[in-house]
Amino acid sequence: MGEQFAGKNVLSVDNSIVRGTTSREIVFMAKEAGAKNVYFASAAPCIRRHHIYGIDLASTSELIAYKRTFDEIAEHIRAEKVIFQDLKDLIDACRQAAPSSNVARETQEFEVGVFDGSYVAPVLAEYFADLEKIRGESKKMKAVENAREAVANGSAGTEVIRMATYDAKVNGEGSVVPSGAYHDDAVPMIGKRKRLPDEDELLPRNRQDMAIHNQHD
Repeated sequence: MGEQFAGKNVLSVDNSIVRGTTSREIVFMAKEAGAKNVYFASAAPCIRRHHIYGIDLASTSELIAYKRTFDEIAEHIRAEKVIFQDLKDLIDACRQAAPSSNVARETQEFEVGVFDGSYVAPVLAEYFADLEKIRGESKKMKAVENAREAVANGSAGTEVIRMATYDAKVNGEGSVVPSGAYHDDAVPMIGKRKRLPDEDELLPRNRQDMAIHNQHD
């Protein structure tokens, strides 16, 4: 692989860029193999919005193109430049691919909501708010579960311990972070034994209530 990449400018083409995780890994591998510069091209336009017709895409805050410029996307995946398909060109190409007998060939409309938010069926803003909340809760639960597993395995760092101990929340950027009050002198109880109460602490404070405390003995 090194012979093909060493000292060369590389153009990587993918069908789309969603979260950018795979794209970033590809760029890393190319540069690790010696590529001088890596350019990344997407055969699809920027995916900036929800898909509401059956494909469970990430929350908008997780989409790499959401509120990012092309330069910011390139910086995020460590590429020199990113190139996206133009939405108008994509629509024109799909129209040209339609049979010539199709009378609506030149005026055919397509579902492009994931690219520009123009959905075929009108969608209430409240729907998207609920969708973000549901996906955020699912993401949070998974993160907390992974954090607790890491604590149990003894591989958790400070941030993960905080998340496992004090629960988590999804911030405005879509990231899962520890929630709840936290103080530097707080001691997480996960992985630690609780102090057993002294015998005196188990005795009822009011001797007149002795009958109540002993009614189940």
